[in-house]
Amino acid sequence: MIRPFQTLLLVVLLPLFAGAAAAAPLEATTLYREKARDCRAVDLRTWTHPTRRVMESSRIEISKVELCNGGVYPVFTVSLPGDPMAGASDSYFNKLHARMGEANGWHSYALVDPARGEIVYVDVTGKRELSVNYDEFDAPKAK
Repeated sequence: MIRPFQTLLLVVLLPLFAGAAAAAPLEATTLYREKARDCRAVDLRTWTHPTRRVMESSRIEISKVELCNGGVYPVFTVSLPGDPMAGASDSYFNKLHARMGEANGWHSYALVDPARGEIVYVDVTGKRELSVNYDEFDAPKAK
């Protein structure tokens, strides 16, 4: 017999699980539908940019960099050392975003972590002001 409390838990938690299971593939997210256009991958063997030094010194593994929107909107495909959506990581990520914003000339950018199925959008909203938003996508399963 299901009790009222159990019913309440099902009503509250079921949409959370259903939403996670229904995440879109990366190509169908806001990132590639609305924010990033005409992206071209850079050669990581020769790519030098201040953002690279920031990420490497922050223990972020870079697997791909795309320059989009005329080369001013980078999409960094990375492996993050912590969960950007977890409150316990706020201090680390706040410092990271401030350093990345400065290193990127105060242009917006996105971090994509395929292992976590998470996108971090960092939008420059004013002089040295950042807005951080998150999206989830259906990460491909490891083979």
